[in-house]
Amino acid sequence: MERPASDSVSARKDWWWIFDPRYSLRARAALIVGCGTVAFTLLLSAVTGLIYQRALAIYLGATFETLAFQVSDKLDHTIHERYRTLQLATDLDPLRGLDVRPAERRRLLESLQTASPEFAWIGFADASGRVVAGTNGLFEGTAVAMRPWFQGARERPYVGSLREIPELAREIPAAEEGESHRFLDIAVPVIGADGNFAGVLAGHLRWNWSHAVQSSVVPETAARERIGVTVYGANGAVLLDSAAPGWTQPPDPPTVGENRRFRGFIFENAASGSSYLTGYMRSRGFREYRSLGWLTVVRQPVDRAFASVASLRRSIVLWGAVLAAAAGISGWIVAGRHARRLYLIGAAADRIREDDILTVLPRPAGESEMASMCRSLGDLVEDLRAKRETLNAENARLKAQIREHDPAKR
Repeated sequence: MERPASDSVSARKDWWWIFDPRYSLRARAALIVGCGTVAFTLLLSAVTGLIYQRALAIYLGATFETLAFQVSDKLDHTIHERYRTLQLATDLDPLRGLDVRPAERRRLLESLQTASPEFAWIGFADASGRVVAGTNGLFEGTAVAMRPWFQGARERPYVGSLREIPELAREIPAAEEGESHRFLDIAVPVIGADGNFAGVLAGHLRWNWSHAVQSSVVPETAARERIGVTVYGANGAVLLDSAAPGWTQPPDPPTVGENRRFRGFIFENAASGSSYLTGYMRSRGFREYRSLGWLTVVRQPVDRAFASVASLRRSIVLWGAVLAAAAGISGWIVAGRHARRLYLIGAAADRIREDDILTVLPRPAGESEMASMCRSLGDLVEDLRAKRETLNAENARLKAQIREHDPAKR
């Protein structure tokens, strides 16, 4: 059993001295090994978490950037396809002809709408700006010369900003419950058979198809990870939002700057105090269709994006605590073996000091430092004993000589 090295009598009487590192070799070894393991675990957790977080940020950032690009690209492609549908229709005789009945033009427009049901309304306005034919007869006879889409499409194809058209929303049945009443204006000039400007073919495109585009790239299951998709107009207005991160109103558009690349990813600090890992893509249009300057953003809260980093750190700390406990116990056991040897050496030394001539110091087998020290101390004790016996014999001889030469002491 280990005894304390201190000469404090009261400390030796306390039962818990074996757990006090000031007196106990076992406790000191367990404390050093355990604390060292804990310090190493904390350092490993911090360094590993930092490296993993940086790698994960690059991976997720690039993933969100790609998703933003795909959503933006699909929106541009879909608008371009509808844009081309109207462009191709302008080459048909019912629109280019100079003397065509409105009913014939209406049948053509309704066939276009059937082929592209995303159009809520398609109409043809003549050169004076009066609607002469429209799907289901809507808005026929209406003067539209001052409408932006008519003005913009007099010379080149026109795609306007997303807007609400209450009069159209009242006239057409909703394609699905909760459908947005916002529409996108697309218009192209019509050149008559005589080569002169004959009018404008225009369509109001439903906006509900954009949710299908978004879901095809970022499915609804992404909402479980709070990954949200938001499309902002050139003026910062929200055109499309999946509301996946749980907000009722998405954050303001991130500041990416006009001098930045069209796409990339950033860490975004919203005005609400939340932080996001954000991938973005600025619309560039497609072929002859010019971009409207929309900004598509895919973002995820930083705490959710890096949840696996926190989980990894917790796992390292947990296993580190287990390892520290195991290392401390191992240190206690190993130090206990040495402590028992030291106690045996100390007990033997006490008996030798009390003139027990039969006591010898323990001599452990092997070539360890402990065995070497015990052999050296044993040889030292034996040498001291031999010198003591020689000294005692010499003293006895001297006393005998003195008695022989001094009759008074005989």
